[in-house]
Amino acid sequence: MTKKPPHSKTPSASGKVSIFDVAREAGVAVSTVSNALSGKTIVKESTRERVQAAADKLGYRVSVVARSLRMQRTFTLGVLLADIANPSSPDFLRGIEDIADREQCSLLVCNTDGQLDKQLAQMRVLLDRRVDGLVLLSQHCEQPEVRALLESGDTPYVMIQRRSLRHNDNYVGANNEEGIGAAMKHLVGLGHQRIALIRGPRDSSTADERYDAYLNALRACQLPLKEEYVAQGDYHVSGGYAAAKQFFALETRPTAILAANDMSAIGVMNAAHEAGLRIPQDLSLIGLDDIEMASFTPINLTTIALPRREMGAAATSLVMRIIRQKSQPKPKQKIFPMKLIVRGSTGRV
Repeated sequence: MTKKPPHSKTPSASGKVSIFDVAREAGVAVSTVSNALSGKTIVKESTRERVQAAADKLGYRVSVVARSLRMQRTFTLGVLLADIANPSSPDFLRGIEDIADREQCSLLVCNTDGQLDKQLAQMRVLLDRRVDGLVLLSQHCEQPEVRALLESGDTPYVMIQRRSLRHNDNYVGANNEEGIGAAMKHLVGLGHQRIALIRGPRDSSTADERYDAYLNALRACQLPLKEEYVAQGDYHVSGGYAAAKQFFALETRPTAILAANDMSAIGVMNAAHEAGLRIPQDLSLIGLDDIEMASFTPINLTTIALPRREMGAAATSLVMRIIRQKSQPKPKQKIFPMKLIVRGSTGRV
C-alpha cells in the first residue's frame, strides 16, 4: 500500500477542492485563506502569495455564489456605453476593467446607441440583475425616467463625460475649457481668424461645455462669433462630413475647423478630399480624443488628447469605494486635464 506524500491534493468528500484543503496545503487558518483570496489588506503579502500558490496547485476556485451570499453582493458592475463602435470606447472600457479585475468583479456591458429608450431598457435589466454598481458613459441623465431608475434603490453609480446640470451626481470628466482653449490658441497663433466648430450631440453636457469654451476663446482672441461657422455634429464620421460640406458651401469658408471628436474630423478629411482642399495647406483641422488612428501617417491629425483609460479607472474606483462603504456619501467629481497634440493637420493660413 503506497502512502500519499505530505501536502498532496486531498479533496473534500464532494470530490471538489475546498477552502479547507487550501488552508491545510498552505499551513494557515481557513479565515486567512478567505481574507487572502478576497484581497483584504490585513493579510501579509508573503502569506497571500503562499495561499495563492496553494490554491493554484490544488486547482481551487473561489465559489462566486458562496461569496455573493456571504457578502450580499453579486460582484458585478453594469457598464452603459453610448456607442461601442466608437474607437474611443474601448479605452474607457479598459480603464473600467482594470479596476474591476483588481476588485474581482465581472462586467455586464450594454450598448445603448445613444437612444433613451434603449438606455432605459438596459438600465432595468442591470438593476434587475442586482449589479453592485453602474458606470454610465455618455448617457442620458436628465430625463425623469432615468432619474427614477437611478434613485430607485441604493445602487451606486458614476457618470463619465456627460452629467446632469440639475442633479448632483458622481462624475468623471475632462477640463474642456483647457482643451478647447489650447486648440483655439494654437490656431490663432497660426494666423487663423475664420475658425469653425463642429459641435457634439445636442443633449450632451460635454458638447455644451466645449461650445462655451469655443465662445470664450473667441472673446479672448477678440474674434467675432459667426453663426454659420457653428454646425451640429453627432460624434460620427457622417456628421463631420455633413458639417464640412455645409462649411465649404459658404461664400467665405473657414480656414480652420475644430471638430467635436476625431471621428468627426475624419469625416471633414473625406469632405475636404472630395472638394479638392488640401490639409493643412488649404484647411487646418483639429480633432478631439487622440484615438489610435489619429497618429497614423495618412491621417496625422492634430487633436486634443483625452485620458480615457484613466477616466474609466477613476470612475470605477469611485463606485467601488461607495460599494465598500455601504452608504451613499456626498457625490464627488474628478476632472482630468486635456493636452493638445500637434501633428500635421494644422498649418499657417
